[in-house]
Amino acid sequence: MAQDIAKQLERARRSLEKNKLRDAVAEYQAIFDESPTNQEAIQALADLYLRLSDPVSAAHFYGLQFDRLLESADAAKASAIYGRFLRGVPQPPERLLRYAMVLQKQSRIGEAIEQYDVAADRFLEMHRDAEALDCYERIAQLDADNAGRHVVIGELAEKLGQTELAARSFLRAGQLSQGMTQIDSALEHFGRAHRLLPKERTIALFFAEARLRKGDAPGAVELLQPFSVSESDTTYLALFGEALLRMGQLDRAREAFVAFYRQRQDSFAKLFELAGAYFRAEQDDNAIDVLNQAKSWMKIAGRENEFAAQADRMATVHPNSIPLASLIAALYEELNREAKYFDSLVRLFDLYLDAGHVKEACEVLDRLVDIDPYDYRNQERIKRLEGQAEPSFLKSILSRAAKAATMPSRPEGFGGSSSERGAPMSEEMRHQQALEDLLVQVEIFLQYSLHGKAVERLERIAEMFPGEEEKNERLRTVYERANWWPNGKPVKPAQRPAVAPSAAANPAQSSFAPQALNIGFDAETQRDLAEIAEFTRLMYRQATPREVVSVAVKEIGKYLNASRCIVSVSMGKETAPLMAEFTGPGVVPAGGAQISAVLTQLSTVPPNALGGIELDESGIGPLRGLKLESALGVRLVDKETQTPEGSLLVGSERQRKWKPNESFFLQAVGDQLLISVNHTRTQAAVRTLAFADEKTGLVSRGAYLDCLMAEASRARAQNAPLSLVILQIERGKELLNQHGDAALDRYIEQLAQSMRGAVRQTDLMVKYTAWSLAFVLPDTGIGNAKVLAEKLRQVAAAVQAPWNGKGLRVSAVVAEATSRQGDENEDRVTEWINRAETGLDELRQQADAQLLVLNTP
Repeated sequence: MAQDIAKQLERARRSLEKNKLRDAVAEYQAIFDESPTNQEAIQALADLYLRLSDPVSAAHFYGLQFDRLLESADAAKASAIYGRFLRGVPQPPERLLRYAMVLQKQSRIGEAIEQYDVAADRFLEMHRDAEALDCYERIAQLDADNAGRHVVIGELAEKLGQTELAARSFLRAGQLSQGMTQIDSALEHFGRAHRLLPKERTIALFFAEARLRKGDAPGAVELLQPFSVSESDTTYLALFGEALLRMGQLDRAREAFVAFYRQRQDSFAKLFELAGAYFRAEQDDNAIDVLNQAKSWMKIAGRENEFAAQADRMATVHPNSIPLASLIAALYEELNREAKYFDSLVRLFDLYLDAGHVKEACEVLDRLVDIDPYDYRNQERIKRLEGQAEPSFLKSILSRAAKAATMPSRPEGFGGSSSERGAPMSEEMRHQQALEDLLVQVEIFLQYSLHGKAVERLERIAEMFPGEEEKNERLRTVYERANWWPNGKPVKPAQRPAVAPSAAANPAQSSFAPQALNIGFDAETQRDLAEIAEFTRLMYRQATPREVVSVAVKEIGKYLNASRCIVSVSMGKETAPLMAEFTGPGVVPAGGAQISAVLTQLSTVPPNALGGIELDESGIGPLRGLKLESALGVRLVDKETQTPEGSLLVGSERQRKWKPNESFFLQAVGDQLLISVNHTRTQAAVRTLAFADEKTGLVSRGAYLDCLMAEASRARAQNAPLSLVILQIERGKELLNQHGDAALDRYIEQLAQSMRGAVRQTDLMVKYTAWSLAFVLPDTGIGNAKVLAEKLRQVAAAVQAPWNGKGLRVSAVVAEATSRQGDENEDRVTEWINRAETGLDELRQQADAQLLVLNTP
């Protein structure tokens, strides 16, 4: 048999050489009939029929050749033959399907979809629905975001009885339609899926969400109700609670939301929305219960300030709710935010009095006078209580609130004849006196570095006297000293002295203004400008470069919703760069080597017009190590020397298109970050030079509070312990009176010199009084502070007094700063100082006591 085929092949080849095409066709046809898989015969017959102008026969044999090449895994040749000879010629659906698969492997997606479509149509014509469904599934894989493809699959699968596939396809079509805000189409598709699988939870969830978006809350509840008994998933609870809330079923919504937030305490917006609904329904007690629950959870999470802001917003919507006003007042008292507490009491006083609750109004007024007896409005409140409150109470309050410069004529019945009472003070005078009182308080707070308290008073001034800074030079000066302005905006340039454009000369005047004009002041840019000003103020409140960087990286990462935010700032040639990292939920912090690799790559990529540098995982290898798909960075450059000083980068775990305003925002905040770091370094150097006493090298008592504030802020930022030891000479005041200032100063100088070797370079020695020394001990717990105090007492015992050549008895008190998260830094330091002073008084009263270690609250 093989010999016969070989002879036939030989004869066919000779016929071809002699150009006897018909004879060659006959020979090759005979070979094909005898051996249908003979590749040479198939190929020759295809070519010969094409030369003989018989395209139908040629296509038949080219089709067979295509099939044989695919069987031998030669897809490239098969594809070439199909594209050259078979395209446009009707083919069996099986061959169309195989050709489509070849195109898919070659990533020719559009052509593959076209061939799958044609094959599916042919299969449907032949009533081969299962094979058509296979084609449609392949198309949906290639064109996954086309809802229509999934609908076709769903309808055909439903026809074939493949219920799960049909429901899954309709579900996907609904998701895609919903993502394109085609809510009516989404509802139709979800409805078809739900009809096929009515007990499928996932379908019910999506269907309910779509109904909720359409405003059909009862329909959503109807879908979700069957799962309510055993369901604890947070997605379900949030959706079910929202639907119940919109239906007005507040108690059931509360159960769902409470169950939700017990598991997931990352946002509490729905609790505030629920409380608002209770207020609107005049169920204030239930609203307060919900708010108290939110408060307890947010306190645990360290988000008391966020709760306070939400409560304030709610008070503007429901200004007449006495329980809400009472809750806000108690909150600000707990947070020790005096100005806010005062304002909330003012509102509570008005509400109580308007409601006829005179007793409660009197109690509130009593607290108001305790907080600020100089507030000119106290007189008005007293007058409003005349005839309703006890005269003795009003007389007592009036005496505590009286002030010669501000007190108007006393009301009748509180003593003094009409001749003794001065003329009533004009409204303008009251206005100016109130402003004067507040300015004095701000200046005092700034003098003692109580910046938070000063800002609270300034906020109050801005609220009571809007626009006053435009005509009041003293107020403008106070705003500048505090680095704070109403609404975050400096005073208008036309009303201020001209200043140099250098950002370093005026940190609050940002160097990003000219760039803002290039991108336009759209809504996002204006929001960014406000945030930049807020970030600048926040950074300038920090005491050390590390605090500045830590605060900045956290706030920038949160604001831009980044997976990571990384900052690196140069600290000099001989010091390692200062680095900090922010990571979003579920993101693992990176190592220093990974961060350095990305920042090194960042320095090699040119920036865009706004200073931003866009990176993606395909172009920058080190991003893979950080699990980032895309990133946006800027270089931090010293504006005076134009030398690089660091880098700032934000990254996302998903592909993200970075907007121009985000490049602008990063560049501007980066400039302010660098200025803030340099500012804190300069301030630290200045304090070091200014605080030291020339003779002893001790820090002066005048700088004591500044040192405690700065060290307490640093310890809090780094979660490090901080202790204080105060060493006092027993009967120091008597010794001062007996031997005079000069003799006691010489002894203190000798004492300081002898103790210098007993403490670390990072410890601060302060001349606390004429006969006592204070030691501020960073990174030191109460146990180690006690050991040092004993050592210092031993050193002091060996120092001889100049008036008798003998050592003096020395006692010590040891106190550690508290570490409660909710405390303001100023309040923390104040409590610390008061506790130490109380310990000193206790030591003076106990003749035998030599060392007192105070308990830390």
